Amino acid sequence: MNSLTVSLGVHRPLTPEMRDRILETTRARMEEPAYRLLSPAHLRGLARLESRDDPIISVYLCLTPERRAASGWQSVLSSLAHETLLKSDEAASETIRRQLDRIEAALNEQLPELGRSVVFFVCERLGIWGQITLPIALADRIHVGPRPYIRPLLRCWGEGDRNLVALLSQERSRFFVQHLGQVEEIYRIKGQRIRGMLTDRVPRDRRDVLATQVLKDEARALAQMAEIIMRELETSHLLVAAPPDMYAAFVENLSKALVERVQAFAVDIHASPHEIGEALGPLREKLRRDREGAVLQEFEQATFEKLAIGVQETLDCLREGRVAALVVDDRFAAPGEQCAECKALFQEAPGDGCPVCKSRGLQNVDDLVDAAAQQALDSAARVAFMRHPETQARLGKFAPMSALLRY
Repeated sequence: MNSLTVSLGVHRPLTPEMRDRILETTRARMEEPAYRLLSPAHLRGLARLESRDDPIISVYLCLTPERRAASGWQSVLSSLAHETLLKSDEAASETIRRQLDRIEAALNEQLPELGRSVVFFVCERLGIWGQITLPIALADRIHVGPRPYIRPLLRCWGEGDRNLVALLSQERSRFFVQHLGQVEEIYRIKGQRIRGMLTDRVPRDRRDVLATQVLKDEARALAQMAEIIMRELETSHLLVAAPPDMYAAFVENLSKALVERVQAFAVDIHASPHEIGEALGPLREKLRRDREGAVLQEFEQATFEKLAIGVQETLDCLREGRVAALVVDDRFAAPGEQCAECKALFQEAPGDGCPVCKSRGLQNVDDLVDAAAQQALDSAARVAFMRHPETQARLGKFAPMSALLRY
């Protein structure tokens, strides 16, 4: 989807019709099959999916330029499919083969033009067919199970996060989304040419007043746009490059909650997305480090009763719905077990049955972190992966998986 151009008038800079148009186009971006905007709402929706009959098939396929050029992706997908079918039981193998054939046919018909990875979530019984294309390379994988395999998405989401970028000036402004390390322009705004307004018919002693008022009106409209876009796209920060007078007027019109998420940086108003990404590099790294540090500061300042320390204690609290934030060392990986009845997770269940509901239906879980993250999303808890050596060392004082508790 191309960027939308918006023209601001003098007396009513942001009309109700214009607000509706901005809202409509912003929401439309969320529904595009292309990668553009993977949102927390998408992740929460995926985490809620479950199939008790036919499995949900999750396919991650890297689309490097080399694989695109010679259809190399086909041999990779074929190899992954062969390995998956060898491990599948006879009852499920026909369904799995049929769905993998559908995925190959879809890619043959139209390979995504953009992106370095494509992800599919498919379940024939539930009528699920989801495709997401991402601008980053993810490891090739096919996962078959009762729920989508979303851990790679959770990890790349936390790594990239999503920010609204605003390049502002009086006669031209631009809004971008920074997501997963990519920068995409979504709106261009034409402001007022103040020089054309200051004719001889405007008294000299009124020209400065008029120019200031036009700037304030435009800044107010831009702030309103930013509020709408950030609310719809669930962005973390508002990154602003603007001259001092426009910056001050813009920030003055933002809500108090949003002002606290504003970060200033410098780049030319005509900069390309690549140049903007380069300019944002150090700030993006700082924000990521600060975000991890803020989670750990909550952890370190919490009372003992508000903490779950250690893998199994954290898993028990997830089952009880008590977790407010799941905190995991990004390097941590472990298999485990899950009760088919009550969904309790165990690093290693004592005995042959579930100690919670006494069911005998324990199932192996190859990725305990993924299962825990999905349970956290189910209960609207935050999920934070620690990636920086400093934050990993601080978390290491507790355990590779711990949690902040609601009660």
